[in-house]
Amino acid sequence: MRVLVTGASGFVGRALVEELRHGGRAYDVHPLERRDGDLADEGVAEQAIAETEPDVVVHSAARIGIVRCEDEPLLALRSNVLATLLVARAAARQGVRLAYVSTADVYGADEEAAPASLYALTKLWGEQVVVQYAPQGLVILRLANPYGPGSRGALPTMLRQAATGEPVPAFRGERRSWLWIGDVARAIRLVLESGEEGIFDVASDQPAVALTEVARLACELAGASPDLVEEHDPPPGRVVPRVDVDRLRALGWRPEIGLEEGLRLTLESLQAPAAI
Repeated sequence: MRVLVTGASGFVGRALVEELRHGGRAYDVHPLERRDGDLADEGVAEQAIAETEPDVVVHSAARIGIVRCEDEPLLALRSNVLATLLVARAAARQGVRLAYVSTADVYGADEEAAPASLYALTKLWGEQVVVQYAPQGLVILRLANPYGPGSRGALPTMLRQAATGEPVPAFRGERRSWLWIGDVARAIRLVLESGEEGIFDVASDQPAVALTEVARLACELAGASPDLVEEHDPPPGRVVPRVDVDRLRALGWRPEIGLEEGLRLTLESLQAPAAI
């Protein structure tokens, strides 16, 4: 299987390239990074697909994060909607299967599409675009709370704060399940290998953990006082989406890295000396 991965220098894309090259089977993987061209520019996606002749395109390139999208809404629309449209159109024109990396944030509390942020809204529009332009063999992968080295989310932030002795804010009463990036990449590989179509939730099947508990665990691993944890009321409108991983389980997938081990590995990556 020949695979073109967009966003290959990003958090998810980088892990997926590694998994496809070295996990289970070795595939012919073509990473497409931002330095290779802006996918929101006409012709970039067409040229990349024509040159690599992939069996499947995994489109993971995106503008990620609620705050980053709110700060630059036009860039969010360009990256998450326009670029996705051009990739989907190019894939369909050349008869190539598409796998679109989305987010579980598109869900509301009842497993219905009800995005609560501009970021989630642009990813939902991206889903609608790929359904419109590249429906043949389409896979939509809705990722929920991936974390690990290189991520910018809550868990690495808590670890950095604890390691430097800063206050570690955590929303009171909020519980989430987190998924190690290696387990995310392995799940995507299994979906691609299965040949199945449709929507897959890529999420942990472990019980949700309170954010305050995660913050205290981050302090413990970093050798910091749990007194650094500061509990705050969550802002209005925050929703913890409900996900269903039954389709992944049916492919034989199970998470391999638990939260404590994943946090430890992430902390080690943060403390490792930078490469020269």
